[in-house]
Amino acid sequence: MRLRSPFFIITVLAFIALFFLNTWQGYRYQELEREVENLEAGQKDWLEKNKKVIAALAVLSSPGRVEALAVDKLGLKPLKPEDVIKVKLKDGRGD
Repeated sequence: MRLRSPFFIITVLAFIALFFLNTWQGYRYQELEREVENLEAGQKDWLEKNKKVIAALAVLSSPGRVEALAVDKLGLKPLKPEDVIKVKLKDGRGD
């Protein structure tokens, strides 16, 4: 039996190594693709929740609602212009 040349053996080993490397990269790519899809779905859910919170905040902080709460629940009354006291500071602020 004749000995194979070192170049042939190295070429075969390199081919096998590259085949396994390619397989591993394909597996890793699919794994990362699934992770990205999961993150995108989570991001979409967070965006929808954020939209709902912003809409709720707009409703809850509307001036009409705040005024109704102030008058009905807290018994507050609008100020008359003569009830407002202006304070002037030494540095000129307070207009």
